[in-house]
Amino acid sequence: MAFHPELADGLIQSTFGRTKFAGKNGMDILTLFFTVLPFVVAFLVAFLLCTLAVLFINSAPIAMGTMTVIFLIETSLLAPFALNFGIWVYLPDLLMALLLPAICFRLILLKKFDAIPRVWLGIGLLWMGLFAWGVIKYGTIAGVDFRSFFYIWLGAAYLATFDYDEAFARSLTKLFIVIGVGVCIVACYRWVAGAVDYEFYRELQKLDTTDVAFHRVVAAGPTFILACSLLVLVQKALNERFSPIVWFLALMFGITVVAMQHRSVWAALFAGLVALVLAVRQMRAGAESKVFAMVFAGIVLVTIIVVSGRFQGVVDSVEQQAVRAVSTTGGTFVGRVVDWQVLLKNWAGSISPTTYLIGKPFGSSFERDASGPGNIKINYAPHNFYVQLLYRGGLVGLIAFLWVYVQATRALWSRLKRKQDVISPVLFAMMVAQLVYFIPYGIEYSQMLLIGLLLGVINSERNRPKAPESNFSRSSPIKRLGLGA
Repeated sequence: MAFHPELADGLIQSTFGRTKFAGKNGMDILTLFFTVLPFVVAFLVAFLLCTLAVLFINSAPIAMGTMTVIFLIETSLLAPFALNFGIWVYLPDLLMALLLPAICFRLILLKKFDAIPRVWLGIGLLWMGLFAWGVIKYGTIAGVDFRSFFYIWLGAAYLATFDYDEAFARSLTKLFIVIGVGVCIVACYRWVAGAVDYEFYRELQKLDTTDVAFHRVVAAGPTFILACSLLVLVQKALNERFSPIVWFLALMFGITVVAMQHRSVWAALFAGLVALVLAVRQMRAGAESKVFAMVFAGIVLVTIIVVSGRFQGVVDSVEQQAVRAVSTTGGTFVGRVVDWQVLLKNWAGSISPTTYLIGKPFGSSFERDASGPGNIKINYAPHNFYVQLLYRGGLVGLIAFLWVYVQATRALWSRLKRKQDVISPVLFAMMVAQLVYFIPYGIEYSQMLLIGLLLGVINSERNRPKAPESNFSRSSPIKRLGLGA
């Protein structure tokens, strides 16, 4: 067969020409894809946000589930995620931006104003007034100071607009277990990663500036929610049949809380467990045997861990923290008490009726002398929510806030006496734990879940039909004379 050079040249040119044409089309497609992708992502994000905003109007579990996801994302990050739009916008800000139109719709169009206890509405008006005052006087720094107060008020008020019943409470308390599992996963990952990666270990050191030998890899806020999750599981173990998964999770949560070494969370958890046992006994007898079984199982497990010697570093660190917890001469708790005393003296010595009654505007200073040597000034918020309330609400705000818990206690105890539902004991236990937790720490948006349920209980008891009067009461001479209460 004869070779024809002109045919070969034509074949080569046609082949490479098609390849070049195909390559050009491929580059055009990739360029178009990356050009369109940001618009598609923006559209999907906007669509998702609009969908969530609509769903939040009628579904509290979806709203609180979104809060749970955001809370776990924040817990898993070593540094807060924020976007700068002239002001820093954080993930919880996004949640509030979705909750705000939902609660406005429920309050205005569904006429749910009466569902929110008046004392909680009063607290909100007081804080809003202090915020407006702070913006006028101090500018945008008032918003930074007001942020956590607004979060908790808005989230709790939103939950209060839903009708409270046992099914509603069950659906929301399950989220505590989800958060507990997530916090445990984050903690275990950080402990393991810190052990094998020195650079990651150095990053973990920045999370905890104390001299704890075994690092606290999760802050006190998520650890407290983990303790609340443990209370939910203990309540389930006391009221339901034996469930291996419940007992396993309870032991895992308990070990993680202890290993995290936040002594204030230990105290809050202990108070919550005592309250839970008392509340469960009010509803049913025989709870002591299960409590004893759980405590015994925990003691056996801890004994095995200590005797094995495999976690001696952890054991020594926890023991050291336990000794510090009862110390009256040193440690962070003693320093915090001195800090509270300085702030209370400053508050009492202000000689200002306005400060005594409603506190100071958001954005104003917490400045005081540091408890250490030297004339050093500090300005961060005190590690005590009750002291914060005196500065951001005065006696009116503090008494109103505590009155919410008095009302919740009366409502829960009334339900316990009637043996009305099995959720009341764990709500009572978490409420007691939270009141103890407020002594060394402030309030965080994740606690809206608990406060919102407490507001729901208050509203439910307020709207409960009154028992009909007996014939004796109706025919009582005292009643007839108009001298009855």
